[in-house]
Amino acid sequence: MTKEKLIGTVMAVNSSSLSVVLNQGITSLSKELNGKVYYIGQLGTYVLIPLGHTTVVAVVSDLRKTDIAENGRSTQRYMMSVSTVGTVKEGKFERGLAVFPTVDTPVYLAEDSDLRAAFSVFQRFDFSVGNLTLFEHERAYLDPNRFFGKHIAVLGSTGSGKSCTVSSIIQKVSFLKDSNVIILDLHNEYARAFPKDSNHLNIAEVELPYWLMNFEELQEIFIDEREPSSASQITVFKDQIIASKKAKNPSLASYITVDTPVYFDLSEIRARMQFLDTERITGLGAAGVKDGPFYGQFTRFLVRLDSKLNDSRYAFVFKPKTYTHSETIKDLLARIFGIDGNAQVTIMDLSGVPFDVVNIMVSLIARLTFDFNFWNPNRREYPVQLVFEEAHNYLPASSQGSAAARRTVERIAKEGRKYGVSCMIVSQRPSEVSETILSQCNNYVILRLTNPVDQNFVRKLVPDTFAGLIEILSSLRQGEALVLGDAVSMPSRVQLDYPSPEPDSADIKFFDKWKQSATSTRIDDVVDRWWKQIRT
Repeated sequence: MTKEKLIGTVMAVNSSSLSVVLNQGITSLSKELNGKVYYIGQLGTYVLIPLGHTTVVAVVSDLRKTDIAENGRSTQRYMMSVSTVGTVKEGKFERGLAVFPTVDTPVYLAEDSDLRAAFSVFQRFDFSVGNLTLFEHERAYLDPNRFFGKHIAVLGSTGSGKSCTVSSIIQKVSFLKDSNVIILDLHNEYARAFPKDSNHLNIAEVELPYWLMNFEELQEIFIDEREPSSASQITVFKDQIIASKKAKNPSLASYITVDTPVYFDLSEIRARMQFLDTERITGLGAAGVKDGPFYGQFTRFLVRLDSKLNDSRYAFVFKPKTYTHSETIKDLLARIFGIDGNAQVTIMDLSGVPFDVVNIMVSLIARLTFDFNFWNPNRREYPVQLVFEEAHNYLPASSQGSAAARRTVERIAKEGRKYGVSCMIVSQRPSEVSETILSQCNNYVILRLTNPVDQNFVRKLVPDTFAGLIEILSSLRQGEALVLGDAVSMPSRVQLDYPSPEPDSADIKFFDKWKQSATSTRIDDVVDRWWKQIRT
């Protein structure tokens, strides 16, 4: 380490950070080294701390001026808080520390050349997501096995570039022969980003039949547990489903449970439960007529069931035309997973799905994916990535909303890695997403976050060592992210690569359109589309 790089000494040490006092002779926080200007104490920059035959690499998380007592006098000095990220030994970078620096250890400014060993740890994989913000001409290399194999969280405020980030990342693997990514797209944004090597499924047209749901999902749709008769509804509904599944699939009768994904007839079950709801027992002599054991207990259940069966918006679920017997599940799964080899990315377009069943559709798609690989003997050769766009809408932190979707994805977050199923959680409100799910993510791509509640929530999710870096989130540029986790050698500010082509998520230019719109809006055409539920 050269003397001109010396900037200070360690003043205090704790388990997560070091306090560094800058040398008294430093009057300017900029220093030119080998023709480049470096800024001392800039958040997110790095310093080097020699320790025997190794060099500790630390990242700046805080800079301030404070009064320090020296020789009985109080003087103002610059103080930095730095978080240790790893060590360089014999030109090789390793994450973590075996020995911490001690008080009075000298601290040096890090040049680009000093950090090249750290940033090139994963260069052998040739997988990069963008350029390092603070180091010119340096790419941000990741370990793609750790990145995709351990859950990812992509977080950022509206307009920070989340959809472009997701598109850019997935485009980098979409050309691989056996890649398998399923995007749950609530707003039909991603079809434009993947014109090739993709399978675009409009769920409202493709059909996701009711008989693929497990009992928990069916119960959430049809049964209100606040009703006094809910226990009877649950018991009888479950018994009727099992009976119908066994009757329609006699060869599988000995294996069938209430959750087995085989065909059953919902209309027959409805007729049977209506009979029980109106049953009167006669022939009791002087007692006359007596109400049946379930008389009047299923009336509200039947009203809810009929409202779904008679609503054309739910026809793709409750009145399937294509998937009408158990064997057709194989055709549906082949379309979803693209097993015939015609697609590496499947976009599940949920934009035409009624909002009150989006939660159940998410639960169904996620659970089918997990269960498929759970029973797949070749699961280690067939990893699948599930992308949950706008996750705060159906994976809530509270018990309100869809319990089925939240429980399904929580299970995948906790157990999916063992079965080759990983998650990418995308949200603009991380504080409203299940903490169980986000806490299982090992990699974070955090774009600009301006909401203090969300910033504080993210601070709890990331390791204490890097909590100070959260302060820079509100000042990130569009498309710039703080990337940290198992897949990166050290936390990095990265200007992410722009996707090509880009998703259909660009902001509408209000002012430009108000000045002169390219096309006129015809009310009769809009109303006609509204009536017929036609979206483009």
